[in-house]
Amino acid sequence: MKVELKDFSQDYIDALVDILMDAYQDFPEYGEPSKERAKKYINWLRNHSTLFKILFVDGEPVGFVVADANWKRIDGKRVGEIHELALKKKYWGKGLGKLLLDTAIEHLKSKNVDILGLWVGKKNASAIKLYRNYGFLPVYDYVKWLRMEKRE
Repeated sequence: MKVELKDFSQDYIDALVDILMDAYQDFPEYGEPSKERAKKYINWLRNHSTLFKILFVDGEPVGFVVADANWKRIDGKRVGEIHELALKKKYWGKGLGKLLLDTAIEHLKSKNVDILGLWVGKKNASAIKLYRNYGFLPVYDYVKWLRMEKRE
């Protein structure tokens, strides 16, 4: 299995939409309701990120991670926000989600943020477990979402 990370390119937009739709198939309430909305969301991510990496396995795009080091809390603390981590379901459990998360964390740490943060669906137990294993702790919940943060 040849694994490669590449920077975002508009050439991959349709593949990214497919990845996003596939990744949320078990939890559609957390994903986008249509491919059109997914494309708009991906373009929003592109415009609000300092990192957008696409994961390729054997030449096929199968996942991506998006993070932004430019967020600031009202108390002045700099927050490195992991906006999205999506991986096609058939690649779950192979360590590729960890690779994407490691990539985002390494990038955000290099930007000297004070806190790493993300939102995760409250029903997504496997993602919550992954984030907990990395030291992220729940700080509050909002409707169907859980906010998790890790202090650096």
